Amino acid sequence: MDSVKYYDSIANSYEALYRREQEAKIRTAISLVKPRNSDRILDVGAGSGITEEMLPGFHITALEPSNLIDLLVRKAKKGVTPVKEEFLGWDSKGAFDVIFCITVLQDLKENDRDQFLRKIFDICKPGGKIAISVLTRSGIKLDYRNPLIVREVENDVLYIFKKA
Repeated sequence: MDSVKYYDSIANSYEALYRREQEAKIRTAISLVKPRNSDRILDVGAGSGITEEMLPGFHITALEPSNLIDLLVRKAKKGVTPVKEEFLGWDSKGAFDVIFCITVLQDLKENDRDQFLRKIFDICKPGGKIAISVLTRSGIKLDYRNPLIVREVENDVLYIFKKA
């Protein structure tokens, strides 16, 4: 089963299954990235909108291809722009100061990961920050991209990057 179908199938129970661990990862990412209210933020794989809840008042584009976007839309506050689309097919219409991509990479086909990462780094503004976490058990390593910080959080490895 592909990841979008999986998340569609668990949309009604997603928060009960994953909210606590996602909150821990997102809280850690936010504390390390330190977004400012003026930042243009992208949340790739926004899920049910936990990042958006934790950053009230921020301008966030929340990209989610699954039906979890329906939960996000119901909870969305002013400043949040929900987009139901897959990242690789999406036209960003500009660059972002901060990009969050929490527990997404392992859900991609292996041959799509490099293109996905290239696009994330391409649409991040110079000096911008990127937070990417991957499930530890996936074995995906991003050290070759020279992260500023690497931290284990819950079942993930969290990488923080600053674009040159």
